[in-house]
Amino acid sequence: MKLSTGLRALALSVCAIGAISALAQKKTIIVQPETAKIFVNGSEVGTGTYTLKFNRNTDFFMLRFEAPGYLDRSVKLFKDNPNKTISYSLVVDEAEKNSVGGDTEAGEMANKWFDVTCRDGLTEDIVWKRLMNIAVNNFEQIEVRDKDAGWIRTQWISTKFPEQVVRTRLEVRMSFMGDGKLTYRVRLESQIKDRDCGGNNCFVKYDRVLKKYIDVIQQLTTTVGSNL
Repeated sequence: MKLSTGLRALALSVCAIGAISALAQKKTIIVQPETAKIFVNGSEVGTGTYTLKFNRNTDFFMLRFEAPGYLDRSVKLFKDNPNKTISYSLVVDEAEKNSVGGDTEAGEMANKWFDVTCRDGLTEDIVWKRLMNIAVNNFEQIEVRDKDAGWIRTQWISTKFPEQVVRTRLEVRMSFMGDGKLTYRVRLESQIKDRDCGGNNCFVKYDRVLKKYIDVIQQLTTTVGSNL
């Protein structure tokens, strides 16, 4: 059965429109907050809003969004997504919000050893008791307690946030400086992982200190040390 001239023209038009649509489809992505940087296949392309163009050979784009104070987000946007406008929202980084970083004195001490030189007149027994009080009052459970070696290490204390888990522990070791002064080396260890990642192997070093542990450093200064 032969198509009339008009039907053939209509069929050709439909095919042409379909071909054009297959060649180039545009989708606009909108990200909140508006300050979020947009990356497409690893390259930064804009901030807040960007229009993607799919060609015949492109089935999807890898998108990543970044903004200060928010968790990075990575998504795969497929060409067959029926929406012409797609909106994404970043989640506030609660771990960062509740911690201090390297731009503060406390933040600079995350995962780093620092020396506490004890005040003159304090005996080793008195210092040990004060160090133990600080450890127990802030971390409750002690993993290592060796008075002869002057070594204290608390158990990890985990703090859960909606998307992450931060764990912190205190370690204290006697240091021999050679000047006759009683000195201890102290470290606040801080690690972080995503909540949906199971097991301790998911934790990585976190170069920030949770705000609730800033007082630990202050307590060492006021009750034991002459300076930091």
